[in-house]
Amino acid sequence: MSKIRESASEPSTSGRGLRKYIDPVKSKVYKLVAHIGWGLAGSGGHLGRQRALRLSALLAPRNRWKIGVPVAVLAVAGAAALSAVVFRVDDVQVLNNAIWLDRSWAYGDLDESRLSQFTGRLLENRIGKAYAYVSSLGFDSRWSGGPLGKGNFMDSRDAVAKFVESFKSKHEKFELMAWVEIWTHLDNTDGYRLDDTGLHQNIADFCRLLVEQLGFDGVLLDVKPLFSANDDFIDLIRRVHSTIGFESRVAVAVTADLTPHDLRLQDIASIAPGTMWSSEFKQRVMVSADEVVLLMYQSYRQEQLDYINWVAYHIETYVNLLETDTDIVISIPKYGSASSAHNPQIETMAAALDGVYEGLRRLDEVQRPLVTGVAIFSDQQLDIADWDVFRERWLMR
Repeated sequence: MSKIRESASEPSTSGRGLRKYIDPVKSKVYKLVAHIGWGLAGSGGHLGRQRALRLSALLAPRNRWKIGVPVAVLAVAGAAALSAVVFRVDDVQVLNNAIWLDRSWAYGDLDESRLSQFTGRLLENRIGKAYAYVSSLGFDSRWSGGPLGKGNFMDSRDAVAKFVESFKSKHEKFELMAWVEIWTHLDNTDGYRLDDTGLHQNIADFCRLLVEQLGFDGVLLDVKPLFSANDDFIDLIRRVHSTIGFESRVAVAVTADLTPHDLRLQDIASIAPGTMWSSEFKQRVMVSADEVVLLMYQSYRQEQLDYINWVAYHIETYVNLLETDTDIVISIPKYGSASSAHNPQIETMAAALDGVYEGLRRLDEVQRPLVTGVAIFSDQQLDIADWDVFRERWLMR
């Protein structure tokens, strides 16, 4: 287990100068974010109480050094505005977990009774967000669509728009993100394409269409493969964000560290030691995106304890590197297709949740709220036993 970072010591002189301005309003700011957290979520359908806790954590003494002078200015401004606003605290359930939805939801025959039953189950399990598969960018730079992904997206957009409207009508706090798949290479011979600025604009324009015309709350960029630091990826995130507007959310799927230095490595012949994102690149991604979704599967692990520790390592690593209020969501597996990367007997939902719990255990009470929630990745509809595991290993812990 890697050590948790020590608390930053209080500066002996420079900190005192700011403290006389920060301390008088500190408690008011904490109350402010606690009260308005849910209200702030309204613009993006996000989970306000969790964000309030996370923002409070970022303002806590051990993290205050990350924020610096701008927070002092914001704190004073926030305290001044506080007297002009009346807040109401609703006794509401925090829906801070998520689920991935495959193409059958957006492109299949929409059954309202099935959708109502499904969304009711989501609410019972504190799931308020869905990453719904929409399209993949083809080798010809066209966007796929249809139930089999063989058609043109524009021929299927009405079906997608209908699904978005129906899903979001089931609960006012549901957040629906468009899951967009982008391959960094055209194929094994044609080479790399993520450095094409025209491609970036194509992706950004498509994301704007999904948000502005079809009603998605934001986009999830699933760019792959991406095993090392890549400036083109950062440029793409920024281009998408500036195009769809900063009031809409941009989430990114985060490639896991396959052979991190911190863990006992297995003999994985096809993967070089140190196949992982650098700490600096992880931070740059978190600064650029509103949300990072850590993909906690395809680990190549063949022992469950190794897998649990691998999941925990990622939570500890990303939380310790967090310098903004970016959401950290842990994606956990529930799918059966086996490969050299994914052993479904090892990478189970229960084991993944044990890893999340272990990762949280390694954090302190200030850091734990910085993890927003978990997202279930499944290739089939979950049954009662699956939901029981989710509740017992996560919701009731």
